[in-house]
Amino acid sequence: MILIIMLCDDPLPPPFDSLPDHLVAMHRLQSGQTLFRQGDRPVALFLVQRGAVALIRHTEAGRKVRLFRAKAGDTLAEASLFSESYHCDCIAGRDSILFGFDKAAVLALMASNPEFSMALVRRLSVQLQAYRRKLELLAIGSAKERVLVALADGWLSGSVIEFAGELGLSHEATYRALAHLVQQGRARKTGRGRYCAIAER
Repeated sequence: MILIIMLCDDPLPPPFDSLPDHLVAMHRLQSGQTLFRQGDRPVALFLVQRGAVALIRHTEAGRKVRLFRAKAGDTLAEASLFSESYHCDCIAGRDSILFGFDKAAVLALMASNPEFSMALVRRLSVQLQAYRRKLELLAIGSAKERVLVALADGWLSGSVIEFAGELGLSHEATYRALAHLVQQGRARKTGRGRYCAIAER
């Protein structure tokens, strides 16, 4: 992992744009690199600026459970603001850039600046709604219907294999579902590995 103090032309989204530059670090990760590990002491809240990272929890039985795939625009490690340790590993799924916001600085600003606090709560609420939508989608039993709803929601932004992982399906099942949807006229192939849902009339 490479860490440098932020010197970047890309503007930070609210409310993080109110943090002084010296409290914002930029992390460059190569695919497969780890940002933090389960049990580490939390030092920051993070925002994915480019790429994607997977949050993976290790269970007591020794299994690895992927909790979430954070992509550009997503924040992560929010719970670490109020925790003594990270609850999962954070591993880059591709070359990625993340901004890290100093934990102590964020907590201090939350305590002293109501506007910052409200903006942060607003941002996290929107992300929470997206998580709940994902849980609804993953509860759909039919692979074909799950793929169709995810297409309509714009989930296919990367590769079909990544899309399949987001849906909790094998890539074989996902490719079959896509082929069936295209045959039925419910989806359209727009390029290699690119599909879109066709609105019903």
